[in-house]
Amino acid sequence: MTRFFAARARRVVRSATPVLALALSLTFALAAAVPGPAAAQVGIPVYGNWCGPGHGAGPALDPVDAACMRHDFCTANYGPFNCNCDLMLMAELRRLSYPNPAMQARGRGIYEAIAMTPCAPPGAQMTKMDWAMRDWMNGVMSGQELPVAIVERFLGLLGEGLSRGYMR
Repeated sequence: MTRFFAARARRVVRSATPVLALALSLTFALAAAVPGPAAAQVGIPVYGNWCGPGHGAGPALDPVDAACMRHDFCTANYGPFNCNCDLMLMAELRRLSYPNPAMQARGRGIYEAIAMTPCAPPGAQMTKMDWAMRDWMNGVMSGQELPVAIVERFLGLLGEGLSRGYMR
Protein backbone atom coordinates (compact mmCIF):
# COMPACT_ATOMS: atom_id res chain seq x y z
CA MET A 1 0.00 0.00 0.00
CA THR A 2 2.76 2.46 0.94
CA ARG A 3 4.72 1.67 -2.22
CA PHE A 4 1.61 2.33 -4.35
CA PHE A 5 0.93 5.63 -2.56
CA ALA A 6 4.57 6.75 -2.88
CA ALA A 7 4.57 6.11 -6.64
CA ARG A 8 1.29 7.97 -7.00
CA ALA A 9 2.57 10.91 -4.92
CA ARG A 10 5.71 11.15 -7.09
CA ARG A 11 3.49 11.39 -10.19
CA VAL A 12 1.51 14.19 -8.53
CA VAL A 13 4.75 16.05 -7.73
CA ARG A 14 5.97 15.77 -11.32
CA SER A 15 2.64 16.96 -12.72
CA ALA A 16 2.12 19.79 -10.20
CA THR A 17 5.56 21.41 -10.49
CA PRO A 18 5.08 22.85 -14.02
CA VAL A 19 1.60 24.10 -13.09
CA LEU A 20 2.90 25.93 -10.02
CA ALA A 21 5.82 27.40 -11.94
CA LEU A 22 3.42 28.63 -14.64
CA ALA A 23 1.05 30.12 -12.05
CA LEU A 24 3.89 31.97 -10.34
CA SER A 25 5.24 33.23 -13.67
CA LEU A 26 1.80 34.51 -14.63
CA THR A 27 1.51 36.30 -11.29
CA PHE A 28 4.77 38.16 -11.83
CA ALA A 29 3.89 38.85 -15.47
CA LEU A 30 0.55 40.31 -14.36
CA ALA A 31 2.32 42.56 -11.88
CA ALA A 32 4.71 43.77 -14.58
CA ALA A 33 2.01 44.22 -17.23
CA VAL A 34 -0.44 46.40 -15.31
CA PRO A 35 -0.76 49.60 -17.35
CA GLY A 36 0.13 52.86 -15.66
CA PRO A 37 2.63 55.71 -15.67
CA ALA A 38 6.20 54.81 -16.56
CA ALA A 39 7.30 55.26 -12.94
CA ALA A 40 4.41 53.23 -11.49
CA GLN A 41 5.29 50.34 -9.23
CA VAL A 42 2.85 47.49 -8.70
CA GLY A 43 2.55 45.97 -5.24
CA ILE A 44 1.02 42.59 -4.51
CA PRO A 45 0.79 42.32 -0.71
CA VAL A 46 0.25 38.63 -0.04
CA TYR A 47 0.59 38.96 3.73
CA GLY A 48 1.27 41.57 6.39
CA ASN A 49 3.33 44.70 5.73
CA TRP A 50 6.26 43.03 3.95
CA CYS A 51 5.33 39.79 2.16
CA GLY A 52 4.70 40.11 -1.56
CA PRO A 53 6.29 41.48 -4.74
CA GLY A 54 6.76 45.26 -4.69
CA HIS A 55 5.30 45.52 -1.18
CA GLY A 56 7.01 46.53 2.02
CA ALA A 57 6.64 49.27 4.61
CA GLY A 58 5.87 49.74 8.27
CA PRO A 59 6.47 47.50 11.24
CA ALA A 60 6.47 43.72 10.87
CA LEU A 61 3.21 42.28 12.20
CA ASP A 62 4.50 38.85 13.27
CA PRO A 63 7.43 36.45 12.75
CA VAL A 64 6.40 35.59 9.15
CA ASP A 65 6.17 39.29 8.24
CA ALA A 66 9.53 39.95 9.96
CA ALA A 67 11.14 37.20 7.86
CA CYS A 68 9.73 38.82 4.71
CA MET A 69 11.09 42.21 5.87
CA ARG A 70 14.61 40.78 6.26
CA HIS A 71 14.27 39.18 2.81
CA ASP A 72 13.25 42.54 1.31
CA PHE A 73 16.27 44.26 2.88
CA CYS A 74 18.52 41.49 1.56
CA THR A 75 17.18 41.78 -1.99
CA ALA A 76 17.48 45.58 -1.80
CA ASN A 77 21.20 45.12 -1.07
CA TYR A 78 21.99 42.15 -3.34
CA GLY A 79 19.38 42.29 -6.12
CA PRO A 80 15.84 41.00 -6.51
CA PHE A 81 16.79 37.59 -7.92
CA ASN A 82 19.48 36.65 -5.39
CA CYS A 83 19.13 32.99 -4.41
CA ASN A 84 21.01 33.51 -1.15
CA CYS A 85 18.35 35.96 0.05
CA ASP A 86 15.64 33.47 -0.94
CA LEU A 87 17.40 30.57 0.79
CA MET A 88 17.79 32.61 4.00
CA LEU A 89 14.05 33.41 3.95
CA MET A 90 13.15 29.79 3.31
CA ALA A 91 15.45 28.56 6.10
CA GLU A 92 13.92 31.06 8.51
CA LEU A 93 10.36 30.08 7.57
CA ARG A 94 11.28 26.42 8.07
CA ARG A 95 12.60 27.11 11.60
CA LEU A 96 9.72 29.27 12.82
CA SER A 97 7.47 28.03 15.57
CA TYR A 98 4.01 28.94 14.28
CA PRO A 99 1.40 29.89 16.93
CA ASN A 100 -1.59 28.78 14.82
CA PRO A 101 -2.44 26.80 11.65
CA ALA A 102 -3.45 29.90 9.66
CA MET A 103 -0.04 31.53 10.14
CA GLN A 104 1.69 28.24 9.35
CA ALA A 105 -0.27 27.94 6.08
CA ARG A 106 0.70 31.48 5.10
CA GLY A 107 4.34 30.92 6.00
CA ARG A 108 4.39 27.66 4.08
CA GLY A 109 2.70 29.29 1.06
CA ILE A 110 5.30 32.07 1.02
CA TYR A 111 8.05 29.46 1.41
CA GLU A 112 6.74 27.51 -1.59
CA ALA A 113 6.19 30.63 -3.73
CA ILE A 114 9.76 31.80 -3.06
CA ALA A 115 10.99 28.32 -4.02
CA MET A 116 9.45 28.77 -7.48
CA THR A 117 10.71 32.34 -7.97
CA PRO A 118 13.59 32.49 -10.48
CA CYS A 119 17.01 33.38 -9.06
CA ALA A 120 20.71 32.99 -9.74
CA PRO A 121 22.83 30.91 -9.67
CA PRO A 122 20.91 27.95 -11.13
CA GLY A 123 22.29 25.47 -8.59
CA ALA A 124 20.79 27.47 -5.74
CA GLN A 125 17.49 27.64 -7.64
CA MET A 126 17.46 23.86 -7.68
CA THR A 127 18.18 23.80 -3.93
CA LYS A 128 15.15 26.02 -3.29
CA MET A 129 12.87 23.82 -5.36
CA ASP A 130 14.31 20.66 -3.81
CA TRP A 131 13.63 21.91 -0.26
CA ALA A 132 10.03 22.82 -1.09
CA MET A 133 9.28 19.61 -2.96
CA ARG A 134 10.84 17.43 -0.24
CA ASP A 135 8.91 19.22 2.52
CA TRP A 136 5.68 18.89 0.55
CA MET A 137 6.34 15.24 -0.25
CA ASN A 138 7.13 14.51 3.42
CA GLY A 139 3.82 16.11 4.42
CA VAL A 140 1.94 14.04 1.87
CA MET A 141 3.74 10.79 2.65
CA SER A 142 3.22 11.21 6.41
CA GLY A 143 -0.48 11.88 5.93
CA GLN A 144 -0.22 15.41 7.35
CA GLU A 145 -1.49 17.00 4.15
CA LEU A 146 -3.19 16.16 0.89
CA PRO A 147 -1.32 16.32 -2.42
CA VAL A 148 -3.38 19.39 -3.42
CA ALA A 149 -2.36 21.34 -0.28
CA ILE A 150 0.50 23.09 -2.09
CA VAL A 151 -1.89 24.35 -4.78
CA GLU A 152 -4.43 25.47 -2.17
CA ARG A 153 -1.78 27.46 -0.28
CA PHE A 154 -0.54 29.11 -3.46
CA LEU A 155 -4.03 30.03 -4.66
CA GLY A 156 -4.87 31.42 -1.22
CA LEU A 157 -1.83 33.70 -1.26
CA LEU A 158 -2.46 34.70 -4.86
CA GLY A 159 -6.09 35.56 -4.14
CA GLU A 160 -5.16 37.60 -1.07
CA GLY A 161 -2.40 39.41 -2.94
CA LEU A 162 -4.54 40.28 -5.94
CA SER A 163 -7.41 41.46 -3.74
CA ARG A 164 -5.03 43.82 -1.90
CA GLY A 165 -2.89 44.76 -4.93
CA TYR A 166 -2.09 48.39 -5.68
CA MET A 167 -0.13 50.65 -8.00
CA ARG A 168 2.04 53.54 -6.79
